[in-house]
Amino acid sequence: MKKLLRKCMILFAVCALVMVSGCGSKDNTELTDTINIEMTTAPVGLHPLKTNDAPSSSLTAQMFETLYQRSYDGTTYEPLLAAEMPQFSDDGLTATIKLREGVTFQDGSPFTADAVAYLIDSLKDSNYGSMRPSIVESIDSYEIKDDLTIVLHLAYSDGVLVAKLAHSNACIVNPQLDKQKDLLVDPSGAGTGPYQYVSSVTGSNYVLEANENYWGGSPVIKHVNFDVIADESTAVARLQTKEADAYFTVSATSYNTVEAISDFTAVNETSSAVYYLALRSNEATALNPLMANVEFRKAIIQAIDLNTFVDTMMDGKASRSDSILGPTLVGYVEEMEQAGIAYDKDAAKAVIDKNGCNGESITLLTATRQWQQDLAVYIQAELQKVGIQVNIVSEEWASFLTSAKEDKKKDLCILSWSNVTGDGQQMLEPNFSTKNGLRVKYNNAEFDAYVDESAKTTVLEERQAAMKKAVEKIQGDAIVTPIYSANQLYVFNFEKFANVKLDKGGLFYVKDFTLAK
Repeated sequence: MKKLLRKCMILFAVCALVMVSGCGSKDNTELTDTINIEMTTAPVGLHPLKTNDAPSSSLTAQMFETLYQRSYDGTTYEPLLAAEMPQFSDDGLTATIKLREGVTFQDGSPFTADAVAYLIDSLKDSNYGSMRPSIVESIDSYEIKDDLTIVLHLAYSDGVLVAKLAHSNACIVNPQLDKQKDLLVDPSGAGTGPYQYVSSVTGSNYVLEANENYWGGSPVIKHVNFDVIADESTAVARLQTKEADAYFTVSATSYNTVEAISDFTAVNETSSAVYYLALRSNEATALNPLMANVEFRKAIIQAIDLNTFVDTMMDGKASRSDSILGPTLVGYVEEMEQAGIAYDKDAAKAVIDKNGCNGESITLLTATRQWQQDLAVYIQAELQKVGIQVNIVSEEWASFLTSAKEDKKKDLCILSWSNVTGDGQQMLEPNFSTKNGLRVKYNNAEFDAYVDESAKTTVLEERQAAMKKAVEKIQGDAIVTPIYSANQLYVFNFEKFANVKLDKGGLFYVKDFTLAK
């Protein structure tokens, strides 16, 4: 009996060990099979051509692809859905693009030159709803040679054509599905990317899964779960409890906290992003008619000590540039720094008193994101020192993006631009030109001419000269002033994942992540 009991106990122990080992293996698979990513701002939608905000791009970048892609270090462009870099004619007016073979959309239909043609036609259609029609502005017409070759006929030698075709607003979408349903809410089957849409709770949760038929091979991480956690302190707490694996938009104030979380790596690196203040400049668009006075606008900028803000609030996690085109962008030259309006509180106060503006009230529109709230309060305090009262109006992200385009809603606005393409012309043209700068509404023909000139040549020195004039013009008129170039601050669980990184425009691609060894 004792021997039998002993054998039973040994057998039980072995079984228990096997069960524990099996469970441990299963748990490990579950841990590494899914990455849980936190966002503190909800995406506007899931259509890559009809959204242009960073949260939306974080999702669409996993599902959709462009013809070309900016390298992680921001210095070059590489073919993605294109098989090679475009072949230009000697006069630069014809670009032949060869497409990658064997690519299919997630619904199984083939990717061909027809999809590229659809992209061009859609962006040129004013009724389509594209966020960046300027991407195809230089394309006069196209010619489909065969399923994998398209020839673009250009109106001018476009020095930023490849950069524009690498922008997230130039993603290739499945033409048939785009016509059949609303990709803003259901993009399933519509992309060529490594992940496909599964489900979502709008503004709360978004689930993607690996595209097993992806032309680049099935990604190692099979499931991507995005949770929107509006309060950053809650987001940080979820990292601490390991409920979340990664958070790619850590604020400067939370960085030291996430840096101390065990099993997590915090990253602080330079980026192309610029955060800036935009000033409305005429009575038709501003709330306060004084905004039409360039001296008043200059006084507003002079009154804000931005260097102190960056030194104290950003704590080494951002850098200052007095040029709206930062040093990381193609087209920047050091002389652009002279365009900035320097901090001079006494000069600002003198102008305000001289013109009887003491006690005037202006309205600052901002989103509810924490960094914008902190900056808004700082600007309010600085302007109060020179006798200007600032009324802060805060709106949820999607509403803010819409309100910022409207007239008579604000005098100042805090904006940012990721500079996904890395080209200075693509900062100036979509944000400040008369045709596309709907949030700033500068509407200046001289500025527009400089910006156009910077695109219509492939000679870098000529492009730099034109961009320099554009920067001097818009900053000299006190329409915008750079606040800081933000570093990319993010954190991830290094015990589970490796090779986690962002490109200089702030985009990440889960397909490039690997499992920790």
